[in-house]
Amino acid sequence: MAEQSSSAGEYRFFLDLFIVHPTLLPDEITKILGMEPDVTHCVGAPRTTPKGTPLSGTYANTRWRRSTEHVVEDPGFASELSRLIDALGPHKAFFSEIKANGGTASIIIQFMDGFLADELSSVMLARLVELDLSLGIECYAGLPQSRTAPPR
Repeated sequence: MAEQSSSAGEYRFFLDLFIVHPTLLPDEITKILGMEPDVTHCVGAPRTTPKGTPLSGTYANTRWRRSTEHVVEDPGFASELSRLIDALGPHKAFFSEIKANGGTASIIIQFMDGFLADELSSVMLARLVELDLSLGIECYAGLPQSRTAPPR
């Protein structure tokens, strides 16, 4: 999420790693990546709202999402995105396996209110392609602000 914080000259946004898979369990993804998720939904588990209220049906797939907040002094985000791509490099084979088995893996940039702008170079975009990662953008401008965007 990108928004100007209370301190002049500071900008906030979130970078998420979001995985959707038809059969993998959230604990398997966590173990392979060595990262703790912020939100998980397990394939076949009863559906609930973010506050835990039961919904009808079960989840059709597993969803695993890790969100990291970033605060920067200029309204750019590409350098933090580049660092995340570098950190995910050792998991290239895992992301390819996810895609080959009917899943998706994405990096999502979350923006809220405020100004944030940057340019993603062709080199950075090629690195995403090389890792079999999609790029998603979520913008919640004009919606009530919260720490994170609604889970998907």
